[in-house]
Amino acid sequence: AALAAAAHVVNILPESPATHGFIDASRLSQMREGAVFYNIGRGTTVHQPALIAALENGRLAAAYLDVTDPEPLPPEHPLWRAPRCHITPHIGGGHEEEHLDLARHFAANLARFQAGDPLSDRVM
Repeated sequence: AALAAAAHVVNILPESPATHGFIDASRLSQMREGAVFYNIGRGTTVHQPALIAALENGRLAAAYLDVTDPEPLPPEHPLWRAPRCHITPHIGGGHEEEHLDLARHFAANLARFQAGDPLSDRVM
């Protein structure tokens, strides 16, 4: 029911025997026509031939994939030619100085912790 109602479906599933190919032709056919599909979990959780078919027949408006199977995706892979399929290099959301920023953030929080001050960006 949730797949049929959602205009956007985001897959964040981890890789496991239970999730391999979880997003298959059956689940894709349950999605609302014109839905947009995003995969930021693991590439193996999506049956890619079924995803390509859903894009080719217009069932899905688009797919945004930060993960694929295999990675990196070979140049001849059919996902590159699938209509409205947008592929990012499994680093979506990152930036050039990300590692330095994370180290600075950790060091600042360590100093706050040692001083007994509240931590910045604490997740409860």
